[in-house]
Amino acid sequence: MLPSYIIILRPLNCLMASLAVIIGGMIASKTFFTKDIILACIVGFVVCGAGNVINDYFDYEIDKINNPTRPIPSGKIPIKKAFLYSIFLFLSGIALSCMINIYAVVMAIINSLILFLYPYKIKRIGGLSKNITVSYLVASPFLFGSIALNQWSNTILIFLILAFLANTSREIVKDIEDTKGDIYPTLPKKIGIANSAKLASIFMMMAILLSPIPYILHILNIYYLVSVSFADFIFICTFYKFLKKPEENVRKISTQIKVGMFFAMLAFIIGKLNL
Repeated sequence: MLPSYIIILRPLNCLMASLAVIIGGMIASKTFFTKDIILACIVGFVVCGAGNVINDYFDYEIDKINNPTRPIPSGKIPIKKAFLYSIFLFLSGIALSCMINIYAVVMAIINSLILFLYPYKIKRIGGLSKNITVSYLVASPFLFGSIALNQWSNTILIFLILAFLANTSREIVKDIEDTKGDIYPTLPKKIGIANSAKLASIFMMMAILLSPIPYILHILNIYYLVSVSFADFIFICTFYKFLKKPEENVRKISTQIKVGMFFAMLAFIIGKLNL
């Protein structure tokens, strides 16, 4: 039974959340590897896992058809136990955050509530609210890393804005990719694929236009500008192809955006390290 309780967490996703916490701390402060960051990584892992469990709980009926081998529909984890497991994880994450600082506690509570509400209500409302919620959740571990160190700077603020804009764009593209099989009222189902593609491009263009600001304001160095320009080039090329034929090669487009986001994140780290 134990492996099923690990599988349902989606441990790779949880590890990515923990890594994002470390990167957030790295961007916020030069002395980032502390006891509080280690605790924050654990909190990020546990709360992310709780969100994945509660998502599977609410998607039980859908997974019985689409993903019957998942722990809940396969019967490896009873549905009531899955619910209790998620609540235990949420409370454990919040309890651990009490060992960091009050701001970490507040954020752990807020994220836990959003992770619960997302599969319960937000995903069913759909539209842009779904994309915005996911983008906040993706960007929030970076913020949690800075909060754990009690550090706040213009660098982390700009990074969060850019991460939010770029990921919102990618989330819309992913919804276009899943239009045929998705049962929820996603943005492409509400406003059409062409309009959704245009909106995704607007979010990405905003991220590209804002990306030089850390260099212009002398927050990050020339190495950042060079690195982020490479990421911007990937985004521009990707959306040039995407807008021509938004229904073709959507999966490839989504992957290319992810690659661009990786290089943008790397640019912040390089710029912060003052190489």
